[in-house]
Amino acid sequence: MADLFTVSDEQKKQFASAYLLNVIINEKVTIPLYLEDNNNDLEPVLEYMMMKGCLSVDNKESYIPTDKGREIHKRFMRRYSEFLKIFDIYCAVDLEEGSFAFEEYFNITDERKWNTYLNDERWEDLRVAVALYKKLNPVEIVFMSFLEEGQFGNRGEGWQFDLLLGSIWDDILEVCDTALTAADLSYEDEDGSPVGGNIVLEDIITQGAELNLALHKQEKEIQQENNKTDNFSDDDYSVEEIETEVYEYYCQPMYISPLWALILFI
Repeated sequence: MADLFTVSDEQKKQFASAYLLNVIINEKVTIPLYLEDNNNDLEPVLEYMMMKGCLSVDNKESYIPTDKGREIHKRFMRRYSEFLKIFDIYCAVDLEEGSFAFEEYFNITDERKWNTYLNDERWEDLRVAVALYKKLNPVEIVFMSFLEEGQFGNRGEGWQFDLLLGSIWDDILEVCDTALTAADLSYEDEDGSPVGGNIVLEDIITQGAELNLALHKQEKEIQQENNKTDNFSDDDYSVEEIETEVYEYYCQPMYISPLWALILFI
């Protein structure tokens, strides 16, 4: 089967820039103006960020984010937060049982056991199918999933090269190309009548959104019991919490937040 998805050099630079902004702003990593060793591989990304007005140079010594760069970072992190809270629930769906792995989210508290549970072969990843249904860019959704799983920018040796030229982009496209879509979800009912994949997917999206809403309310109850507040970060670039009504909006299968219509780099 021919490859279905592509990622342009421009898109790679945008995704890599969003990641690098987070490295500079949230991880407080200093990138010197005069690049050496592996940092030389950052040059095309840094040039792109300078051209887009995301970075400036501090005392001819290092790159620092501009106000525009900080705004782009904040915008991306809000989108990433929504991905985690809204779309990630579709990463593990049992199509035969019509159940979600996240139904057990608050029951399996050990991280290792949770990861083992998520890797059970009965679960299907429907995030690409949901993205296509909502007319989002599946490459961005998979990119965000790679960020969450630590596969992109894992900060190991040579991570700078991987931002643009590494095989990680081939891996992202392979996930997109081999992912289930609505067409794969169609079936025949007991009477032999065909049930379209979009109908199945709409039901899955609604169920996932309702589960998300229930989990969100449960999380609030737990926080109230523990007398805690839900803060992403104490700095000026913390991601805004997604309120209950946003979860409710997503119970409509076609709903998509205005966040996804924002252009990150102009």
